[in-house]
Amino acid sequence: MRLSIVIPVYNSIKYLSDCVGSVLTQSFPDYEIVLVDDGSSDGSERLCDRLAAEHAFIRVLHQPNGGASSARNAGIRAAKGDYIHFIDSDDMLANDRVYEELSEILDGENEIIFFRRERIVEGKDGIDAVQPEYHIDGSYRGDVLGHVLESNYELTLTCPVNKIFLRSFLLANDLFFTVGLDHEEDEWLPRVIACARCVWFSKGVYYTVRNHPESLSKKPGEDAAASRARSKVRIAVTGMEYMEKKDLSPDTMALAAEYYWNYMVDACVACSRLSSKSSRQSIYAALRESISFFDSRRYLRSRNRRMLGLSFRLLGVRPTVRMIGIRYGK
Repeated sequence: MRLSIVIPVYNSIKYLSDCVGSVLTQSFPDYEIVLVDDGSSDGSERLCDRLAAEHAFIRVLHQPNGGASSARNAGIRAAKGDYIHFIDSDDMLANDRVYEELSEILDGENEIIFFRRERIVEGKDGIDAVQPEYHIDGSYRGDVLGHVLESNYELTLTCPVNKIFLRSFLLANDLFFTVGLDHEEDEWLPRVIACARCVWFSKGVYYTVRNHPESLSKKPGEDAAASRARSKVRIAVTGMEYMEKKDLSPDTMALAAEYYWNYMVDACVACSRLSSKSSRQSIYAALRESISFFDSRRYLRSRNRRMLGLSFRLLGVRPTVRMIGIRYGK
């Protein structure tokens, strides 16, 4: 089988039929659909079973709610295809020839196929936004992470649905999602791209993201904001540790350090804006546990950022967080 389409499903009864329908209309025949029901309770779980009963190439995995990362990991393990495409259950493919047009590059050599996505907003007519084109249209070999970071491609390091992945490549490099994080894609994709050496960039727009009230909203409250900030600290720390174990060029290492320092700065700005002492304390604790991260300032080209890293070491966490909040929190 050439392709496994993995769709994590959690309480998306309103959109799931359109999502799966956009796959069922594809002219490319060599695929399976793996629906991972992540503890749904709105009827999505029954719709998954009904779809599987109607189509032999649809399989359903039911699991307790563990989040998108857990569901995608289950899909990776269960998939039988050479390649994996993740689709969010409230999104859809952009047309009925997506996989047919990409089929020639699903050749077992390309480890990642990058393409573009568009966005629609529920209640509005037409396309709201289209992802900018890549600088390359075709094969790329070599330092893929360095190229992506240097090019500053939008939605490349933070969005898994506008890519198709060679399953054996994911398994060989133990590239599973980290469970329990906000922004889990932001932690996963740099690791994946850092391992790749042969990829394909397509200028085609093949995926449609649907923004709706549920997808646009973030969990309110300071506890949720503190959780997102702590996740950003963890992404920065574990990401930098991962990159330091890779054989990256000095230029790519500098770009990677800048990428992860942006997450650390964002976490500090978020901390400085919180009014809850307990929420701030939880982020201070995460920063103290991660103090070795700030030694990565040696990779940075920015003198100002290097000085911030030194400030964490010399002045401590609280004064430096306040300094970052004043400087970057406007």
